[in-house]
Amino acid sequence: MSQETTAKVPGTDIQLPAYLRFSKVIAWLMYVWVLIGIISLTLRSLLLMLSANLEVGFSRFVLNVSDDYLKPFRGIFPPKPVGTTGYLDVSALFAIIVYLFVAWGFSALIVYVQGKIDTQTEEQKKLQASDK
Repeated sequence: MSQETTAKVPGTDIQLPAYLRFSKVIAWLMYVWVLIGIISLTLRSLLLMLSANLEVGFSRFVLNVSDDYLKPFRGIFPPKPVGTTGYLDVSALFAIIVYLFVAWGFSALIVYVQGKIDTQTEEQKKLQASDK
């Protein structure tokens, strides 16, 4: 006999499969990770375009955080000069677009898992109501 691991919804007698809650937590963590990448890449693009001093702590921090997010896209497009000292990192802009699509996918996954949780909850409520 196999037992399905369940998680109890606080304040009720409803039992949800643990994989639904785990899936939602993982999807949220990945969504936040992608949002951090989008924000850091956007800040990186602005700092480089506006010729920011890259030796300052904040600039260095933004470049370090965004570097890992940019690695798969580095070198796809050459940077374009902007003004006299700044430049537009086109690869970073492309990475932002790709990560926006990834964030959209994780958002859809969160909605899907929440729909499954809601369906399970409603089914359990109906079973409880019919048992009374």
